[in-house]
Amino acid sequence: MKHIWEHLRVILIECQHGFVPGKSCTAQLIDVLDKIGRLLDRGEQIDVIYLDMSKAFDRVNHKILIEKLRHLGLTNLVRWFKSYLYRRRQQVTVLGATSPTLPVTSGVPQGSILGSVLFLLYVLNDLPDKFSSSKIAAFAVDTKIIKRISSIPDNIHLQEDLNSLVQWSSSTDLTFNPIKCKVQTISRKRKPIKTSYTMDDSDLEHCSHEKDLEVWISSDLTWKKQVQTQSAKANKILGYAKRTTQRIGSVRTRRTIYLTVVRAHLAYSSQVWAPQTVELIKEIERIQRRAN
Repeated sequence: MKHIWEHLRVILIECQHGFVPGKSCTAQLIDVLDKIGRLLDRGEQIDVIYLDMSKAFDRVNHKILIEKLRHLGLTNLVRWFKSYLYRRRQQVTVLGATSPTLPVTSGVPQGSILGSVLFLLYVLNDLPDKFSSSKIAAFAVDTKIIKRISSIPDNIHLQEDLNSLVQWSSSTDLTFNPIKCKVQTISRKRKPIKTSYTMDDSDLEHCSHEKDLEVWISSDLTWKKQVQTQSAKANKILGYAKRTTQRIGSVRTRRTIYLTVVRAHLAYSSQVWAPQTVELIKEIERIQRRAN
């Protein structure tokens, strides 16, 4: 597997952070939000379209995948990949009753190392070719397209890129769910340019807050909602942890429990959303003092 990754490092697109050694959710968020922040500091507006793929892992077409592998120069490994994907069968057991076995004609095994690699090559590696002017950021199935908006023609170009992406998804047997796809306008202007974006004749929902890789992104790029959400979650878990560990006398054990189940919520991607106002800092510190 190490040798395969060495080959794939050259092939995989830079914007892809999912399942890639040395990359993470936090790295992707930092990269994207740094670029957005720089544009905001210049008084610009940025439109972000968050995309949702429906059952993407299960829709991978084996025939198309094998052809992509050949095109990427993995010809010597095609027979090996075929034996990994083909002739799979599945059945379901519920309450002691087992269904007949059925062939698995699409999809890649989730949770496996090869499954994630094959998914990246199939789904996301040629996405940048579908855009004429927008930027793309991806973490496995969590994909977003980003564009600076200065005038109405910029909105039109972003819609054209979205249309190209929808056409691409149809050709690969993948589909986007318009109901779960969202649009966010990030700006500090009093009157930002607002327009509707459509997918399959459905208007995408505009949102002022959107959870991106488990971090709440606000349209003004402040972190109040993220801090409040994480604080409430950590506070609730802290109360439960205190009630259930009263008989544990070991300070070291109690500290380990706190770090594992409580502080983890406050630390997740904190490099991205660390609070900078006194009010939000105090909200985080209040939970940590309560743990003592």
